[in-house]
Amino acid sequence: MKYALKRTYRAEASGGKLYSFLNAMHKNGIFCQKERCRGNKLCFLIAAKHWETASELARTYGVTLQSEEKRSLFRTLYRYRFRFGIPIGILLAGALFFYCSNIVMRIEVIGSTSDSETRQILTILEEQGVARGSWIPEIDFSKCEHQLRAAVDELAWVGMRHTGNRLVVEVMARTPTPEMLETRVPCNLVAAQDAQITAVSIYCGQLMRLVGDPVRKGELLVSGVITDETGHTGVRHAMGSIIGIYTQEQVFTCAAEDEIRTPTGQTKTQKYLDLFAWHIPLCTRDVSFSDSIKTTEHHWFSLFGAELPVGIYQEHFQAYETIVKTYTATEMQQNLKEQEQRYADNFLDQVEVLDKKITVLEKEDGIDWVVSYTLEGEIAVQQELFLHDSPVPFQPAETTETTE
Repeated sequence: MKYALKRTYRAEASGGKLYSFLNAMHKNGIFCQKERCRGNKLCFLIAAKHWETASELARTYGVTLQSEEKRSLFRTLYRYRFRFGIPIGILLAGALFFYCSNIVMRIEVIGSTSDSETRQILTILEEQGVARGSWIPEIDFSKCEHQLRAAVDELAWVGMRHTGNRLVVEVMARTPTPEMLETRVPCNLVAAQDAQITAVSIYCGQLMRLVGDPVRKGELLVSGVITDETGHTGVRHAMGSIIGIYTQEQVFTCAAEDEIRTPTGQTKTQKYLDLFAWHIPLCTRDVSFSDSIKTTEHHWFSLFGAELPVGIYQEHFQAYETIVKTYTATEMQQNLKEQEQRYADNFLDQVEVLDKKITVLEKEDGIDWVVSYTLEGEIAVQQELFLHDSPVPFQPAETTETTE
């Protein structure tokens, strides 16, 4: 058996006794398909087994017969039946398609309110093993959703799904709870530090100290226990503002020598071909810096405006070194001045600085500044009253007389 597939010729007859030639083929049982006339030409399809008979009839009737073998899909596949590269390529293409459909190529966070929150979500997912290149069937979506809700307090709902190789994280922010003013909780106002009262504004409660009185830390300023005109005692939420003058001391230190980490100016770049989350090195140069900071970036290829999962991945290394810097007396004074200014800007912005005294202590390894501030500001803090449901009445201690 030569081969089972039927061969077909696409024939074109012209000149001579064309219609007599056609009738003769029909009388000899030659079946023609798709017969059509184009001017003085007859086009048709004829089986290969009838070609010799048709050629003899053409010569008999003076007809010029031209032919061309018709190519079919089955015929083409049959001709390439021993070329194993084609099925192997199809299998490899199918395997690549399956692989690319089951790895994470891109992570999108939908519903995030800020860039910092998006970075936090991506960091938590990376700690759970979910990043670009992760195998999607191994991802525990329920566990990841639970971890995100537990780690980020601002999230009220988290849902994860994937569309092909795109992982989508949908989040819903929690509605912020309005701040509750606990104005019904019984409390006193006590002094937060030793001070001298300069101004008083009472909204609720009984004032226990007057303007000009010195008070010590923890001393009662406004009492939440109030006795009315009829002798009944009740508790209230003491509210008010007690302004006082007090002192505060802070020590700032600057060493004569300090270790500083500075860049050396040397940089190196490693390039990789990012192919479906695989990083294929494009150079063999190794990074030999003992101390460096690495930054990364991607440059994706695109086709007709669509971004492809193939690109160039770069790692930039900036070399650093640790040096010992020796400060002069002027530089140490400037450093201490900057420290004191930062402290005042961050911690003393809500009070008024009345006076500031600086005591300089020189040591072998540096200089200390002991700064004594005289401040005027709020000195009252709330102290909750703890009440019992059935208070125990006060009983004086029993005294015992002894006789010698």
